[in-house]
Amino acid sequence: MDQKRNNVIVVVAVLAMLCSLSLVFAVETEATYGYLSHTQSECFGSTDKGTLIAAVGHSIWNNKAICGQKLKVRCINGGDSQSCKSSSVTVEVVDLCKGCDDSIVLSEEAFDIIASIDVGRVKVEYEL
Repeated sequence: MDQKRNNVIVVVAVLAMLCSLSLVFAVETEATYGYLSHTQSECFGSTDKGTLIAAVGHSIWNNKAICGQKLKVRCINGGDSQSCKSSSVTVEVVDLCKGCDDSIVLSEEAFDIIASIDVGRVKVEYEL
């Protein structure tokens, strides 16, 4: 009886551990920055979502399913060794970039955390 109980405990512990793991996949794309209204957006109307926000292209948008999701964005190539900064930024998706396919438009505040503003456009990886 004790062996069966121990087996059940082990199985439950393994299942609990597996359920706590999250699969994270980083996706590469390009990011730029632009004026994003934090008081008027496609996702949240006039609700202020702060300044660490992003608009995404059509292939990421998925009929508003991405609204409100947090993206962790990191610069991976800005064209030269000094373009990217070593930090990442977490932004909330608030809008659709109508002229974009799979790129991300960050608020200027968010872009400045990961890359030099002077560069304007960088390769990034992001994860949900």
